[in-house]
Amino acid sequence: MRLIHRIALIGAFALACQQPQKQQQEEVPQADPNAITCEGIGPVKFTDSYASLDSAIGADKLENGTAEVDGKKVQITKVFPNEAEEITVYWAESKEPYQTITKIAVANNFGPYQTAEGLRVGSTLNDLKQYNNFMPITMTNFYNNLDGFATITSFNGGDIETNYPCLGGRLDITKQRGVDVRTLDEIKPESELKSSHKLFNSIDVEVVELNVSRK
Repeated sequence: MRLIHRIALIGAFALACQQPQKQQQEEVPQADPNAITCEGIGPVKFTDSYASLDSAIGADKLENGTAEVDGKKVQITKVFPNEAEEITVYWAESKEPYQTITKIAVANNFGPYQTAEGLRVGSTLNDLKQYNNFMPITMTNFYNNLDGFATITSFNGGDIETNYPCLGGRLDITKQRGVDVRTLDEIKPESELKSSHKLFNSIDVEVVELNVSRK
């Protein structure tokens, strides 16, 4: 009987030791496969090369091309082209083999990609300010750019800059509500705007691209 009792105690002790370990394993959160981080976006990471993307995703899901960046032609690869999950990869190399990613971008508001806080393509400027702890966002001037978009140039030390120093993006005006002509005349010469400007009381602005750059 003593032997049986001793075995039972050992079994109970072993079970008690296993339970906290099991609970710890269960409490470890699963990594979001669609996360936007400074390591990459979704399945594409800065550690990838074209060869690794080909191996992991498949050649039929990759489409090579070029894009103009700061007046220069840059080689790009679209991952999942023409799908909601599309990701654009910018390469440092001007010819194959492509091995060094400099920037990763998404621009489809039906895509699944977002930061841990919920910032995604389609988020509003008010969302951006909230995620940035209500620090202003600085951007290029919509009314000075030929394409009508604004590029984010600074998060001015807010939470987005702290948590995602790699993050950039582009904005578009989705709605205008009787913008004062005098206000437009005032801002047109400016190269940059801040989200705290009175102009933003009369326009609605949305994120149309998010990108992360190699730091």
